Amino acid sequence: MTKIEKYKNIFLDRDGVINEVIIRGNAISSPRSFNEFKIRQEFIEFINNLKSNPDLFIVTNQPDVKRGFLEIADMLNMHELIHRSFAIKKILYCPHDDGDNCVCRKPLPGMINEIIKEFNLCSDECLLIGDSHKDILAAKAANIDAVLLKTSYNRVFFGYPYIDSLK
Repeated sequence: MTKIEKYKNIFLDRDGVINEVIIRGNAISSPRSFNEFKIRQEFIEFINNLKSNPDLFIVTNQPDVKRGFLEIADMLNMHELIHRSFAIKKILYCPHDDGDNCVCRKPLPGMINEIIKEFNLCSDECLLIGDSHKDILAAKAANIDAVLLKTSYNRVFFGYPYIDSLK
């Protein structure tokens, strides 16, 4: 079990960790409009119960921007709500799709590395909490610790710690 309080910097995936995912048919999806965006109660409790005062950062893939399902304005409104509600130092998002071959799209570490460089962070003091294997692989590539938030739609990623909830 990873002791979250020992980290000075926590990177968070957005969809599934901070906000609810949307089920479309049999597929897990991100909110595609501001009206679909709902902060998870478990995340609110997690933030309110943190015993330490880590710096919080969000790194999120948002390919629905490229796919034409999510307007940038709606996504930015979601991020503004997060900023107003929580002490988040920075939110980075990747609007690209798999075929774009960008360096920011998880599982590549571009967003994490950008924040580490910008804020001059020590990798040993960083933890990423995510809900997919792409999150875990991005953290590994950035040489930071990671923990998988177990959900009803994912499975444990072999060899990496996981938590059943944020509580």
